[in-house]
Amino acid sequence: MTSLRLDDFTLDEVRELYGQHTADTGQRFIPQAVEYAYALTMGQPWLVNALAYEIVHRMKVPTTTITGDHVDQAAERIIVTRETHLDSLLDRLHDPRVRRIIEPILAGAEVRFDPFSDDLAYTTDLGLVRRTAATVEIANPVYRNVITRVLANGLFDGVIGAPGRLEFPAW
Repeated sequence: MTSLRLDDFTLDEVRELYGQHTADTGQRFIPQAVEYAYALTMGQPWLVNALAYEIVHRMKVPTTTITGDHVDQAAERIIVTRETHLDSLLDRLHDPRVRRIIEPILAGAEVRFDPFSDDLAYTTDLGLVRRTAATVEIANPVYRNVITRVLANGLFDGVIGAPGRLEFPAW
């Protein structure tokens, strides 16, 4: 079976894409904002576009200059609202093939997988992970943030405490 996946944008392609917005509107992404958007998304096409859309259309940033702070706010808004794209990826976390790849990565293990692993191919095709020269990691910081939040949801239910002090319910 052949899977088709749109390649991630390079930093130069993100610069060009955001530059098109500047040419069309005069609203400029400062270089640090573009670099930060790339660092958060690792060029994942949906995320690159979603960040810009969130900033321009939903946050309606009134200034002519878009900064890293705007990118940070947009990323948090996308994560918290679990946009459809993110939600559909998160549904995959229940799949045992995905869990076998994701869980060791999140546990902080240096993960090396058989390059012919069907589980690895599947999670790579989904865009959840990416291979580096030596290991496998979550595809980008936005996905890592969302996955971690979802898996930790409910983890601390029943834990009561004030800052600096935890009280566990009696068992």
